[in-house]
Formats: sequence, structure tokens, C-alpha cells
Amino acid sequence: MTQAIGGLDNGASVGGVNEDDLNLEISFALKTELESRGATVYLTRTDDQDMTKRTYNYSKQDDMYLRRLAIDAYHPDVFLSIHLNSATNNSWGSQVFYYQNSSEGQKLASIIHESMKEVTGTTKNISSCSFYILKNTASLGVLVECGFLSNSNERGQLKSSKYQKKLAIAMSDGIENYFNALASTL
Repeated sequence: MTQAIGGLDNGASVGGVNEDDLNLEISFALKTELESRGATVYLTRTDDQDMTKRTYNYSKQDDMYLRRLAIDAYHPDVFLSIHLNSATNNSWGSQVFYYQNSSEGQKLASIIHESMKEVTGTTKNISSCSFYILKNTASLGVLVECGFLSNSNERGQLKSSKYQKKLAIAMSDGIENYFNALASTL
């Protein structure tokens, strides 16, 4: 299960590149990769619309509430919320966030992060948070910042379908490794 911003909320926008567009491309690549491994994948969006599908009066609160309902309705084993970061400095690299009160979320984040490090070379650590989507869904999930749009080198990579596929493979490897580790403890 993946979800990403869209519609009237473009997220970060740098150099004519919108976060929501690349989030969707990465989500499609992730969906393709996971399905090739036998997973059933649901997306909270498949086009440039937020969950409210409004063309006026955008409400992030309404959008996030509807995303939570959609995720909970699917009853996924795990979900990933796909994003891109932006900063005023020259930061770069992927980062994975988990809900601060979830030890399983921490495990999932750590394993996905380790897989992604091989592709992104990030020096960032996983981080706990209280993001609405991670705190309020019934399912285990993590928020993945795939890189920084504000870093011109990384932005060039993130726009590449080949790099998006590498990210999708790394995230899929992380998910698979998480479930393999979980199975070995049963």
C-alpha cells in the first residue's frame, strides 16, 4: 500500500519539478516491483488529485483523514507514504520515518532504510515522529523521503525512471527483508 500527496497540494516544488508528480512516478515503480514479487498493492491515488478530489478549498486535514480511511479500509500488511524532501541547505539522501510509539514501525523503517542506503548513499538515520498518517492508521506504516528535490544533483536522479526503479527495488527489498525477519521469529 502506498500513498502520496497530490491535487492542489504539489508538495515541494523546485526547478519546475513538483514533488507530487515524482511521488506518483516512484509509487508506480514501487507498485510494479512489488507486484512482480507477488504482492497485492493499493494506491491512495493514481492521478494528480488529492483524496478530496476538490478543485477548490484544499484542506490538508480532510485529505489526510480520507487517506487514513482508505488505508484502513484496505487492511494492508504494511503501507509506505512516499515523499520527497526539500531544504534551504544542500541536504541530500533518503530518510525513513516511523511512528514514535511503534517498535514494529522502527524495525520496518530500519530495514527499508538499510536497503535504500545502497542506492541513495544516505548518511541520515531513521527518525521517530508523530506524523498524522503514521499515528492514526490501524496498519503498520512508514514515511519514506526518497531524496531532496532542493539538491540539484539528487533532483536530476529523482527525475530519472531508472533511478526511480532502483528506489522501488530497494524499498521492495526492505519490505521483503522485514517479512523474512518476521517469519524467522515465528
